[in-house]
Amino acid sequence: MKTSLTTFENQIHDWLLDLLYSQWRVLGVPFSTSQPQHPDEIIDPDALLWCSLEFFSSEPRLCEQVVSWLASNDQSLLRPRIRKFARAKPDPRASIWHVLDPQWKSDVEKPACPCYRQKSLDELVGFCRDLTNKLQTTVTLRQHPGTRQRTPATVLLRARDTLGADARHFLLVYLLANPGGAKLRSVADWSGQSYRNISKAASRWEAARIISIEHGYSRLRSPAPWAAILELESAHISLLDWVRLYDAPILLLRTLDKVRTAQIPADSPVVAAIVREITAEVEACVESDLSARSQTVQDLKNLLVSGQAAIRPVR
Repeated sequence: MKTSLTTFENQIHDWLLDLLYSQWRVLGVPFSTSQPQHPDEIIDPDALLWCSLEFFSSEPRLCEQVVSWLASNDQSLLRPRIRKFARAKPDPRASIWHVLDPQWKSDVEKPACPCYRQKSLDELVGFCRDLTNKLQTTVTLRQHPGTRQRTPATVLLRARDTLGADARHFLLVYLLANPGGAKLRSVADWSGQSYRNISKAASRWEAARIISIEHGYSRLRSPAPWAAILELESAHISLLDWVRLYDAPILLLRTLDKVRTAQIPADSPVVAAIVREITAEVEACVESDLSARSQTVQDLKNLLVSGQAAIRPVR
């Protein structure tokens, strides 16, 4: 009996795309999806865009609709934060973002591989060239998408609208999701902001008696008024590190794509070892106290467990 490595790859691919489509739909992009967006999971629009770039060349409608959304909602994104994602390590998505962010003047470091389902770095370069030309000549990319939903999922954007794009809105959302308190270092790690910026914002809020800081933990003194301002009715909101959560299956997909291109047999012990190693990395990425009650995290875990069993060589 053959193992189903290709099936596993397709399942991961389809699950991740459905997740992207469901979140973009909440933000007003007209996508249909079989996977509902869990309304208590806060969407990170910067991480969502960064992940979506991986599939721009293989999913033309995703590319067109997201670029259209970006043209109408540029103020909703933190471009410096996405540039930080792009500079963290050589990544093919940085080349695509360079096209969409003309104010980013830094040179893009050459990545080791192209995006998923691209056959070469030359194909990546060609896609970026075509996207540049399309942005300059195609008017239909500048349509106005729908209105984003006002659910707990979009509370980060409402906080951004209310407080601005600095460290304060990250601090507020993090503390609303953690009413028992949180370390400022954790806020910095999750948001990608420097610890110095988060600490400065927290110090100002402590002086204004908006938060308290005791034994290294920061808490909102009166979360209810803030929840009302942000129209946050749910008692529980799930806060995930979407950058890590998205990047884990992308890494897995890229690796499985290489395995298929190299024509390595699906039942090869080498393949099984590679998938086990990456699966363990994926599971480590999604383990955190903040995501303990996340349905998306649980769904991904279930998919990885079933897939790992499916690719195990049969003796």
